[in-house]
Amino acid sequence: MKEMPDNSVDAIVTDPPYGIDFQSARRTDKTKWKPKIANDKSPYIWFLPEAFRVLRDGGALLCFTRFDTENDFRWAMKLAGFTTKSQIIWDKQVHGMGDLTGDFASQHENIILATKGRFLLPSKRPKTIVSVQRVSPSKLKHPNEKPIELMEYLIKAVTPRGGLVLDMFMGSGSTGVAAIKNGFEFIGIELDADYCKIAEARIGAVQTVQEELV
Repeated sequence: MKEMPDNSVDAIVTDPPYGIDFQSARRTDKTKWKPKIANDKSPYIWFLPEAFRVLRDGGALLCFTRFDTENDFRWAMKLAGFTTKSQIIWDKQVHGMGDLTGDFASQHENIILATKGRFLLPSKRPKTIVSVQRVSPSKLKHPNEKPIELMEYLIKAVTPRGGLVLDMFMGSGSTGVAAIKNGFEFIGIELDADYCKIAEARIGAVQTVQEELV
């Protein structure tokens, strides 16, 4: 991001490490466990000043988080210059595991809407609860993979037509696939080389389809 110019992207839709040291898709056979993601020992808030710099005036940030680390992200967003506007709830339709005998079954994740300057919705006003079924554990390409349908909804909710979307925690490329599929430009950044290859292949396949349709 440090190589990107100021005010150069229209929207940021991203899913940083929450700081919960999470390991997804646990099974009896430990060889099938998804590896933990990097930088997940504490809430990874350090990208926010650069995110604010590269986002255009009037742009929006949608940042996934979780109830127990959300305040850390909100605090860091305000320090970076963002205005936090609202909380969006992603209803996964299927609950996870966790403490089976001492806690409610978790079925949602939180998303923070933060803005740089005066943000105006590009189209119809979206609702704060989005119900999209999570990716089945058996089909996950990344331990924190988000469904394409969800990312399409979020991107279209905050990005002007044909605008440039940034995801600096690209993972397996769901944000990029959703952006290209709907006619947006996209920049993705990913630390893990293996996930970067998966993302490139997925996004490249969508680009090929879009070019054939033109």
